[in-house]
Amino acid sequence: MAGFKKAYLVTGQTYSRKVDIDSLAALASLGATVHKICTDIRLLANLKEIEEPFEKEQIGSSAMPYKRNPMRSERCCSLARHLMTLLSDPLQTAAVQWLERTLDDSANRYGQGR
Repeated sequence: MAGFKKAYLVTGQTYSRKVDIDSLAALASLGATVHKICTDIRLLANLKEIEEPFEKEQIGSSAMPYKRNPMRSERCCSLARHLMTLLSDPLQTAAVQWLERTLDDSANRYGQGR
């Protein structure tokens, strides 16, 4: 009904934990790409080759108010690092599921979504 090209016709309480790995691998890969781009921006900003926009009310550091830190890139790198670390939980879960019949991974799965 949602128009997805692929769907699981029948699922129960458990499903192949490889689905979580595939989904989070895509997010982790996106995170790695974003981190690389933003790290390059940060390095180039340090060399004064490029600058991020500097907001009207924005100030640099307290010691150097004129300094223009690439704040957007720094925030993107922080979020990207978080995305990259999410992949380890589903890998561990897929490795230790007993015949894929246990729900002992629920704290990891549901805690990440909140």
